[in-house]
Amino acid sequence: MGITQQDIADALRVSLITVHRALNDSGYVSQGLKERILAYARDVHYVPHKASQILLRNKVRKIAVFSSALPHYFWNDIRTGIRVGAEQIQAFNYQVNYRTITERNSRLYLKKLKEEIAAGLEAVAIVNQWIFDMKSIIASIERRGIPYVTLNVDAPDSNRVCYVGPDYRAGGRLAAEYIGKTLRFKKNPRVLVITTPAEVPEDSSTPDINRLRYEGFLNGIQRHFAGIDHEVGYLTTDIRSREVGSQIEDLLRSRKANVDVIYFIPAYNTQFIQALEKTGDMDSVIVLHDLDSSANHYLEKNLLTAVIYQNPILQGYFAVKILENMLESGHPPDRRQIIIEHSLLLNENKNLYKNHYLFARMIE
Repeated sequence: MGITQQDIADALRVSLITVHRALNDSGYVSQGLKERILAYARDVHYVPHKASQILLRNKVRKIAVFSSALPHYFWNDIRTGIRVGAEQIQAFNYQVNYRTITERNSRLYLKKLKEEIAAGLEAVAIVNQWIFDMKSIIASIERRGIPYVTLNVDAPDSNRVCYVGPDYRAGGRLAAEYIGKTLRFKKNPRVLVITTPAEVPEDSSTPDINRLRYEGFLNGIQRHFAGIDHEVGYLTTDIRSREVGSQIEDLLRSRKANVDVIYFIPAYNTQFIQALEKTGDMDSVIVLHDLDSSANHYLEKNLLTAVIYQNPILQGYFAVKILENMLESGHPPDRRQIIIEHSLLLNENKNLYKNHYLFARMIE
């Protein structure tokens, strides 16, 4: 069993009611004694009993999570994790709202945030996406003293209490390791990396995910597989969805000759696979990031070779649980970063991600 208020009272030789008042900021306790009780509670990692906390506060605690909506397959998995976490804490008088905001609509984002704050928002998770005016959004949260975590995309220079998400450079390094070992005995191996130019504005504090992945890949290749040559093909930025497929097709047709591996970095998986089918590129090893609903089919067809998976379900789940634990304990998490490790999915273990959905159903 964990430390109780009675344990604290016995250790400090004070009454139980004094400990109760100090921990719940109710009733008079001298400042010196209150600080001593709170310090001891932190030292012994005291966590309030949830049921008793509910009776004391007699109100619903409100948490919100904000993100964009695209790509749908990714954020739907984030939603699954959020839903599982929300259902676990609903019995303890918690309400969790997930807000997906239309791309680049910062005005709507701030409007919905303002509504959540007016309704009594106590903690929030945000995705630090450059397509929104994140400086204004973060400033709005911080002005009101609301604790927040960053989800999936970090804001390391902000006052966020914690980041929950992957290390994008590590994802690139994992791709490099798999590609390097696949080509270890290949004579004059060649890799085509497809990515985008810098998308994030220079004055933005948002990390450029595609750039980080490529940096990790480049680091892994240079350190461990220096004999492997690669070239980079770029898709143009700010392209409309209907134009992505034709750009990828053109790039494949112009570059795929004598290419052993194609490493695709941006979040245009569906368009990329469709382009591969149209161009008939069935011989190259194909590596990309993140799963969509068609991944199993393409892995079985050997049109897709490997997927670097960053488990969005766990990201959504942990974001909710960290915010809840922080509100219950009154303390930030022990770590400033909760890193979700990448997995490598191949045809033989393509059902690995189903474990997370099974887990989600079992703990609901």
